[in-house]
Amino acid sequence: MEPTGEITITLESDERRYAYDDLSVTFSSSDQEIIDALHPTLLEDVGLNLKEAFEDGAWMVKRVEATHNTFIFPKSTAGCVL
Repeated sequence: MEPTGEITITLESDERRYAYDDLSVTFSSSDQEIIDALHPTLLEDVGLNLKEAFEDGAWMVKRVEATHNTFIFPKSTAGCVL
């Protein structure tokens, strides 16, 4: 049986989890499709304009093949070497 997975977004000191079906996306959906699907919920619940933040390069999307989980988190500037 193939793992079903979920989407986890990290917001400061909080994590929110969403089922793919609830957002009408899949593990194979593009980063932009996942961001677009999460945007209205996060804008309403916490006031985060995820679409704008993602387009500005402040957030990243990572997938784990083994579990089919997708993680969305802010990019950290700490420890960056330019």
